Amino acid sequence: MKIIPNVYIILITLYVSVFILDKLIFKNTLLEWAGGKSFNNMQEREWYRLLTGSFFHQNILHLLGNAYAIYFVGVILEDRIGSWSFLAIYLIGNIAAYTVYSTFSNYTNGTGASPGIYALIACVIILHLYDPSFLNLEFGEWPVNYTFAYLILGNLYGMGAFIVHILGFGFGSIITLLLLLFKIII
Repeated sequence: MKIIPNVYIILITLYVSVFILDKLIFKNTLLEWAGGKSFNNMQEREWYRLLTGSFFHQNILHLLGNAYAIYFVGVILEDRIGSWSFLAIYLIGNIAAYTVYSTFSNYTNGTGASPGIYALIACVIILHLYDPSFLNLEFGEWPVNYTFAYLILGNLYGMGAFIVHILGFGFGSIITLLLLLFKIII
């Protein structure tokens, strides 16, 4: 019996909790304190924003889109590669993508978990190409359909989203290939 819930359930709980606290209780004060920022807009020692910004969402549609995405990707992937690998790909994908984006962009309210989700989608695709029987993906099932739709439609959210999604996907690809190389997954 599993004592701790899946990482994707914990992440969804964090997304929703931060959203409720920030929007309803603190009236966007938490976003001002911990939302993502580019390096030229950060104060000294605000590097934590590279992580914390990914738990904020601009509105309910942004929250729902990312919550469903992490849920369906989690259903497809987490039990197959393990919670630690799942969490590592997600966190490294988010932090690395936001680090690169923060270096070359100028923004003050970076939000969203999508770079980490795109990193996980890269893992799904690579593992499926590596061994199609490992994940047994079939269109017609909600997890696969939603993940594919999210992969495409999430890039229509604007150029900034498109760039961080590509970065997240790229870092997820690198991490997955390293995990395969060192036989940590599969």
